[in-house]
Amino acid sequence: MKICELNPSVRPYERLEQFGASALSDEELLAIVIRTGTKGKSSKEIASQLLSSQCLSSGLSGFHKMEVAEIAKFEGVGRVKAIMIKACLELGRRSVMTSDKEVLRFLCCDDSIRFFQEKMSFLESEEVQAVYLDWQKKMILHKTICKGGVNCVDFSISEVFRTAVRVNAKGLILAHNHPGGSLEASREDIAITNTLVTSGCLLGIDVLDHIIVVDGDAISMLKLGLMEEKQDGD
Repeated sequence: MKICELNPSVRPYERLEQFGASALSDEELLAIVIRTGTKGKSSKEIASQLLSSQCLSSGLSGFHKMEVAEIAKFEGVGRVKAIMIKACLELGRRSVMTSDKEVLRFLCCDDSIRFFQEKMSFLESEEVQAVYLDWQKKMILHKTICKGGVNCVDFSISEVFRTAVRVNAKGLILAHNHPGGSLEASREDIAITNTLVTSGCLLGIDVLDHIIVVDGDAISMLKLGLMEEKQDGD
């Protein structure tokens, strides 16, 4: 059955107009982007098949890891619709990203989680990033420390603090991601974090939190009680 043949109360377009986009399922929103079906399949059926595929086992976030050509291979999609899907995802990502030009304050763990979740969720490789703060916990600088994770050869604790001293930071928040991995802090993550906390105390620079990001989700080591010394960031 074509979308236009459905009862208006269950058509994605009409439902979005009446109830708002947040009321629609992933399938309905994707059907709107796909727009038209093929012979024997409505756009809603194509959306359903896409979402049930193994490539999207992690949900809509799976699209971020797929190239246009990969999406286009699905029956009823093709190049143009694949491009539209990727464009819509990028618009959504940009709409929620906080501009570094704004004066940001990190007053609690959730502020840190939200910031790094937006910045690091869909990176394809591991990175270590840090936010440097003034005494009011306003952001002075957001910097990528290294690419390759906290175990990479380029990761330098001294570099973390060298930058902090250079920008006269009173505190910092570290973050790294686990692309396609587990949303848990490893023994190495905990050890390095506590080394940073201890080093920071000696320099008068508070290491307020360490955020771990995985595909659209994130945790705070401070919030989970994994940091050796309790700070004021919670």
